[in-house]
Amino acid sequence: MGESGNILKTRMMQQADPLQVEGLSRFFKTGKGQYGEGDLFLGIKVPVTRTIVKECWTDTSFSDLEECITSPYHEIRLAALLCLVRIFKSSKKNNALRQECIDFYLSHTAYINNWDLVDLSCYELLGAWLVDKDRTTLYELADKGKTIWEQRIGIVSTMAFIRRGELKECYEISDIMLAKEGKMHDLLQKACGWLLREAGKRNQNRLVSYLQQRWDRIPSTMRSYACEKLDKETIQSLRQKNVIICKATEKDLERMLEIFAHAREFMASTGNPNQWADNYPSRELLLNDIEHSDSFVMLQDGCIIATFVLRTGEDPTYKTIYGGKWLDDGPYATIHRIASDGSRKGILHLAVRFALKQYNSIRIDTHSDNSIMRTAILREGFRYCGLIKCWNGTERLAYQYVMQE
Repeated sequence: MGESGNILKTRMMQQADPLQVEGLSRFFKTGKGQYGEGDLFLGIKVPVTRTIVKECWTDTSFSDLEECITSPYHEIRLAALLCLVRIFKSSKKNNALRQECIDFYLSHTAYINNWDLVDLSCYELLGAWLVDKDRTTLYELADKGKTIWEQRIGIVSTMAFIRRGELKECYEISDIMLAKEGKMHDLLQKACGWLLREAGKRNQNRLVSYLQQRWDRIPSTMRSYACEKLDKETIQSLRQKNVIICKATEKDLERMLEIFAHAREFMASTGNPNQWADNYPSRELLLNDIEHSDSFVMLQDGCIIATFVLRTGEDPTYKTIYGGKWLDDGPYATIHRIASDGSRKGILHLAVRFALKQYNSIRIDTHSDNSIMRTAILREGFRYCGLIKCWNGTERLAYQYVMQE
């Protein structure tokens, strides 16, 4: 590593492309209040940086790395980290040099300040180093890291262990993230979800068990990333197992009224102000549903998050259908007045699966302006049958689901 001058920095500066700066700055969120606020770019794409590193790393000293890692330019800091990775990997028989690489890395985390800088270096350096050592450092970074980047190093470094089939650290550090107060940063959610997904590739049953026990505590972005490789049936099962459906009682009435108020506001804001106008459904109607044992609530962690009516027998409003016909004339159950507080998705799916455990034929209707419900109904496998008229004469789109034998 002896040639004079900082060849790495010089070569990188020579590749600056002002035309690329704006796009890279936007991609890495350098605007005011964004996670990369104030970072500067030369306009060098990663493949170009990798090529320069491949050609220069053997001539790059730690003093050169010091100059590069503290650079105001993002790409030069990345080049320093990629050089450090190459030095570390090439020194398998030189433990002292590998220790120097790790010490350098941990003493410069203040400059490893964006997700690509973390992800392209941490598990190939720190993770690989700790494979046969105590891993407390990662727990401390995840728990007490001064920045989201140090915390991200803590979780992403576990990739080195996951690739060896060692999954414990990934799950335990994810739990550390979940236990913190306040909302988990989006970039930490993505990192935890990504690593959980990778762990799930090695042992899906363990991932499913982990998710099942924590489903309602895991933030939505983290959950979405973790579930990417799971099939729809497994995801649906996870959603269902974390919700209890039971008959509503009079003590649930106030909470149900709150949910319907929220639902009316949501429908009005999404172009459907008329379906439940005039504070529908009334307190009296809901009490009637409860008295006839047709009213159900969904509970999550002991709190009511949704409500719906499931009624058997012939529905008077379905007796006449216009512009089509029902799929059959056999016995059916009807889902009415389904509403949620918006805290979780898939409420209609849960209600439909609940109904189909008891009945083979389900009917449902909605207002033509309720595009969100129309889409959800069709997604559940219902077929459009025609128009029906409500008690007040207004039209509704009618659908039916018939379970195949």
